[in-house]
Amino acid sequence: MTDQHCPGFESNKTLNEVKIKCPECGKEWGIFSDEAEKMAKCPACGAAVDPKTCAVK
Repeated sequence: MTDQHCPGFESNKTLNEVKIKCPECGKEWGIFSDEAEKMAKCPACGAAVDPKTCAVK
């Protein structure tokens, strides 16, 4: 076993999960915090979801 990690490990170890809820169907799921600035696609109904306005508090 080595102390090596996959490429990008250091930049990804500070990511957090952000829970979002689809305004169309109500499905809740998680995305990584670095994806919160991009539109997401609901895995249940396919609607475009803006994580900034649909975050679960």
